[in-house]
Amino acid sequence: MANVSVGMAAVQGAQNVCSGAIQDLNSAAQKLSERYRDAGRDWKDKKYEQLGGIVNDCTRALRSPVDGLFECVAKLQEIERILREYDETNL
Repeated sequence: MANVSVGMAAVQGAQNVCSGAIQDLNSAAQKLSERYRDAGRDWKDKKYEQLGGIVNDCTRALRSPVDGLFECVAKLQEIERILREYDETNL
């Protein structure tokens, strides 16, 4: 891969995107669960229970990419560390 350049700003930007996605996914899952619980104050029957299963499936699906995103952030942090070391090296 000739002429490939990895800038610190790009790596930090990618970290920010991943961190933002983690927050957004967790927030959406939490809000969905809260709204389901709120609906349960007035609505407790078989349909509410069925909806609970669907809500659980949805919250699991929303949270499923989070572990991968955490791994991505860790790898990006490692790249950032390597870039810093490289920049500090006097050739």
